[in-house]
Amino acid sequence: MKPVYISFLLIPALALAGEGSGGHSPLEIFWKGFNIVLFLGIVYWLGRKPVGEAFNRFWRSLSEDVEKSEQELMLAKSDLRKAQEELEKAKVRADESIALARESAQAEVERARQHAQEVASRVKEKARETVDIELKRAKEELTRFGMEKAEEIAINMLRDAFSDKDLQKKYIKSQIRTLEENKG
Repeated sequence: MKPVYISFLLIPALALAGEGSGGHSPLEIFWKGFNIVLFLGIVYWLGRKPVGEAFNRFWRSLSEDVEKSEQELMLAKSDLRKAQEELEKAKVRADESIALARESAQAEVERARQHAQEVASRVKEKARETVDIELKRAKEELTRFGMEKAEEIAINMLRDAFSDKDLQKKYIKSQIRTLEENKG
């Protein structure tokens, strides 16, 4: 509403208020009301532009602050979303790393087990070969020893047997016969 209209509404209200207050005349109330309305009109007329500009600046500032806050909120939400995605990716990478480490550890344990089995197998084989070689050597030694003893016993038996003159004659005759048969 314009100030002129307000003043027309105030004058009768002030006149009615003055009648009940005792001692103020309606003309006095009119001038007091007129002065108040005039004062408010002048304040309005002079302060309208700076007050309007101040309110506009305040409103723009408030709007800009709200827009900045909204942008910051959107950026924060975007950063939060990115951070959550990075966290999920990091969790996946960590799980993959743990799984890879477990697989690597299992593969390493398996390789170590296979290596130990191969070494044990080679050691068994070497031991078997060594036992076979030693056994063969022992058999050969026993055979040689047996042959030497058998030869000694045979030599002793033959010496004892050939000490008999009749046996010597029989042996010589049998050898001559064998030679004659082979020649002829």
